[in-house]
Amino acid sequence: MFESRKEKEAPVTLCIFPHLREFIAVDARTDLPNRPAVRLMKFDEVLGPEFIKRVEGDVGKLLRRPELGFLNLVALPQEVEGLVRAHSLRRVMESLSRDLPEGAETELSSVGVMFFSGGLLSVSDDQLQEVAKDVFGRHLTPGQIKQLHGQMSDLLKKERDAVAEASKSELARLIRGEGGPYVTLWDRTAEN
Repeated sequence: MFESRKEKEAPVTLCIFPHLREFIAVDARTDLPNRPAVRLMKFDEVLGPEFIKRVEGDVGKLLRRPELGFLNLVALPQEVEGLVRAHSLRRVMESLSRDLPEGAETELSSVGVMFFSGGLLSVSDDQLQEVAKDVFGRHLTPGQIKQLHGQMSDLLKKERDAVAEASKSELARLIRGEGGPYVTLWDRTAEN
């Protein structure tokens, strides 16, 4: 089902469900204690007040730069996006590394991201299990694959429900005249 790129596997993969405040981190590193590991992570636990404080501080530095001109201002959204991405990844990695002994090497050359959206929302449970085995089976134990499949299945159902609810809300806003110039009347991915 999925073409596995074994030569470019990332040691850590984040399974992101765009409408949810939970995600799965698969830490497939085998050279560290207590690894490999599958972790269900909550948005608020990882990206809480400390994360917000760091991002606010760095955005403030961007805005206070003496060389800030109109051209820099136009590029500001991309810079802020980069800051948020970097701080988010740093916080996820800090959270994943909490149980590692002090001094353990935690630097990564890459982190994979698997977005559960679009066509991936329509996979069957058997196909989802196949995805878990194909993508992570080389590094995870059968028990961890089972755990990962269970978590993916649960979050996938929640994501489908959230997408369906978002489509209903969008249609209700359109009917009430509160919609903008663009609305999605039908979305194939929202079907079950």
